[in-house]
Amino acid sequence: MTRQLEHEHLHHDPSPMTGERFAQLQEAMGKREESAPKVGDEAPDFELPVLDGKGATMRLSELRGKPVALIFGSYT
Repeated sequence: MTRQLEHEHLHHDPSPMTGERFAQLQEAMGKREESAPKVGDEAPDFELPVLDGKGATMRLSELRGKPVALIFGSYT
């Protein structure tokens, strides 16, 4: 099962919690912890559009060595 399908299966299942489902969730959480970046690890690279309307993009790796602040929120 791919990570995306596993995520959808485990997080959108309206069935009641059973021992089997709990074990599945524990296994998925363990896998997530194993693959998650640790304190002190280099941040994974990603690309985002520049909000100048010209279609440009930038990668986190282009800013390596410079301070970077990531702000997560809803801008509607």
